[in-house]
Amino acid sequence: MISYDLDNDTLYEIAVKSLTAPSNAYFWDDRLYETHGAFVSWAERGDDLLEESNYRSALALIQGAAGESAEDHVIDGTSSHWAFGSLRTIYVQIRETAEPCDFQGCDEESHWWREGVETHTQFCEDHRAEYDAEGLPYEPLIPPFTDAFLEAAGIVTALLDYPFVDESDYSDRESQRFEANLDEAVDQAHKLNWEDTDADREAILERAWPDLGELYGQQANAEVSWESVAEIWGEARDAHFSELGNLHLNAQIEGQLLLVAA
Repeated sequence: MISYDLDNDTLYEIAVKSLTAPSNAYFWDDRLYETHGAFVSWAERGDDLLEESNYRSALALIQGAAGESAEDHVIDGTSSHWAFGSLRTIYVQIRETAEPCDFQGCDEESHWWREGVETHTQFCEDHRAEYDAEGLPYEPLIPPFTDAFLEAAGIVTALLDYPFVDESDYSDRESQRFEANLDEAVDQAHKLNWEDTDADREAILERAWPDLGELYGQQANAEVSWESVAEIWGEARDAHFSELGNLHLNAQIEGQLLLVAA
């Protein structure tokens, strides 16, 4: 769980904000913005690598904090829009499910409690009056915050000061995406010289690799400039075939000298 010391007032403020529904949105689940508040979102079809890393890392942490209650307390929600594509949002149950009313045969959730009434201490709205007694006031029955909410509140608070939920996860994703983008750009550069053999390709790649590696981190979201790769590839290719030409020329000269000596 995120170690972030949050007092009850701060937790309450976060809970209220997370339960505030957008005015122009449609929701398919009655729990959303009622018992489950929204926390971290990610445009799934977007290219923002940090947004993806934070979403997936936060989801894993919140589900882990919820434990056996994760299925009920954490919703990995997806909504779509014709213009913006798919949006995923983590919805988290704010408070534990209230215990049932003590009134015999009632399964409604308790919303009020008080002491000193035999074994009956908590009641739903309808049955509160059944055990009304002068001098024994009722208090609102507020269940504790869920572990999932405490984790989610810690995460969104920590993100105000530091942009990564898990920097190692982001680094791994950045490296993997860079390698994939670089492979694609190298394949394109090689296709422009389709007459080169596979052996030529491997030799050129080995020669170009140090300069290709320098492209890491030069563009956002691990993107790779195809123009830069083509330029590096072209220089390495020229050097490769120049070396082959020199080797071939030197071999001819050595052969001629051997013939003259004979």
